[in-house]
Amino acid sequence: MEGVFYTMTEVELRCSGQNLRKLPQPTELGSDTGQIIKYMDLSYNKISALDGIESYSSLETLILDCNRIGDDVEFPCCQSLTTISLNKNQIADLDHLLLNLKRMAPKLRFLSLLGNCACPHQLMGLNYDDSDYHRYRCYVIYCLPTLKFLDSTPVTRGEREEAALRGKFFQVVKPITLKTQTKSMRQDRKDLIPLPPAKLNLALHKGIYGACRYRYTGKNSEGNRFIRNHDL
Repeated sequence: MEGVFYTMTEVELRCSGQNLRKLPQPTELGSDTGQIIKYMDLSYNKISALDGIESYSSLETLILDCNRIGDDVEFPCCQSLTTISLNKNQIADLDHLLLNLKRMAPKLRFLSLLGNCACPHQLMGLNYDDSDYHRYRCYVIYCLPTLKFLDSTPVTRGEREEAALRGKFFQVVKPITLKTQTKSMRQDRKDLIPLPPAKLNLALHKGIYGACRYRYTGKNSEGNRFIRNHDL
């Protein structure tokens, strides 16, 4: 990789703080690199995609702290991966990440997500407390029962038992955003019949009816009080 400083031993690749925007490929490092590298530290870069990670067939530890990994990133199949550190990235959708890791990294034992919106740790702000983080840990352990270490502490026997018993009830259900709701309403309106053109004439005070979301339209009418917010 021209212009990039990295250190590589027999089984380790370290390339931190080099403003990388993508993963280094084995073809750039050596023909047999993909088969021998077991530890990779790419922290403090600008990586936002994981294309090519599957080329490292022996990779066991992947450090991606302080990068730009977001919810749109998909983990390719990494059968040998046991440790993933994603501290201080841009991950907000916990369910998407856990489902992806469960399918693509079945041997995962160590996971760290501190500093992401998906991890409600007190370090993220005063809006979170110990109970928020406890529920998060319980849910992650429930989704990834093979974990032995989560964030900064090991998984205890008590946490594992609680996760098996109550973990599924700790899923955080996010409210529908305005953008998602607007998109859904636009799709629903494709089959609706628009109101007659007379609606545009403000001189007409008659009510106008049509097969649409609006129950009533008119001027100076008490009927408008019964139109709900999601009808507008």
